[in-house]
Amino acid sequence: MVKKRLGNSHEYISALGQGTMGLGGFLEADKDRDSDYIKAIRLGIDYGLTFIDTAEAYGDGHAEELVGRATSNQRSQVFIATKVSPEHLAYEKIVQACEGSMKRLATEYIDLYQIHWPNPEIPIKETMEAMKYLREQGKIRFIGVSNFSLEQIRESREIIGKDGFVFVQSEYNLFDRSIEYDVLPFCEENNILTIAYSPLDQGYIAQGHSRIETLDRIAQKHGKTRAQIVLNWLVSHPNVIAIAKAANPEHIRQNATAADFAIDQNDIRAIERTFQCKPVHVPTQRIKVIVGGQGNRKVYQTVEDALKNPLGFTPSPYALAMDMRKKKYAIKPVRVRRSSDQTGRYDYDLVEGRIRYWAWHIAYEGKRPISVLIRP
Repeated sequence: MVKKRLGNSHEYISALGQGTMGLGGFLEADKDRDSDYIKAIRLGIDYGLTFIDTAEAYGDGHAEELVGRATSNQRSQVFIATKVSPEHLAYEKIVQACEGSMKRLATEYIDLYQIHWPNPEIPIKETMEAMKYLREQGKIRFIGVSNFSLEQIRESREIIGKDGFVFVQSEYNLFDRSIEYDVLPFCEENNILTIAYSPLDQGYIAQGHSRIETLDRIAQKHGKTRAQIVLNWLVSHPNVIAIAKAANPEHIRQNATAADFAIDQNDIRAIERTFQCKPVHVPTQRIKVIVGGQGNRKVYQTVEDALKNPLGFTPSPYALAMDMRKKKYAIKPVRVRRSSDQTGRYDYDLVEGRIRYWAWHIAYEGKRPISVLIRP
């Protein structure tokens, strides 16, 4: 297994790891396949996938419990990363959340503790001071952030200091390469490891004849699968590690061996030419918000409900909107697909980014198009 160095330390971790979103439930706990998932995590460790990423939000904490049970007899062999939810970013709450995660993980320390999503209602300084306290107490070893803008990453790093802040987690795959504009170059320049989540785009990998043809040609050349080529391309970036979720034993084996060969520069250029999924801007009124999606996530379908926030999303669409309006930053593109609506009112259905969508609509009163990635 290829290893990557943690900042300026003498420590290395596996370039490919295990993601756990969906293991043991999405938003609620699902314990029907616990034994299968524990076996899957342990098999991944046996194959060298010793970096394990989870979060207190996954399965309402149950994913952490599964990781704890799977690693109980080999804690020193694994690097466990987990994430604290945005509703817990106040100083006292983050300390309590960390202790809760440690209990579920059955561990005396967390290797990497990350902010899952920023919360504009809590100052970053307050959150990071709590993270520093947790590190001083020996409860966490490294500090990281997830889904942060470049400006938020800069601010966090200034507070923590470069030696303790060595991880940034972002979505990164062949469909969504938006971090290449700013976050990834900053991480490369400052020796920060980038954790690519959803590296296989939740199973879509490639859609469209030319894209499939390109991946298949390279895969056949190396005797590998499309997924292995994508993972290899990701970790060919010096500071990128990828966390693919898998429960199928053969998929776990394939993930673990995805970095055991080298694709050449011609292959890399072919991949990057073929997969140029650039964001476009669409009026928010032309996007239909639909219910369902992965994990049956709840959504608001009217601006009135988004403003009232009866489901208690944190941050609320309104709070995020005010932060957008104040700081005027670009957002991570929302994901859409061509609409099945027959009325002609909508061009696209919203697939992912429900809170960002409403926040943008509220911030600019529906007068400014939103950045989207269009699912083929």
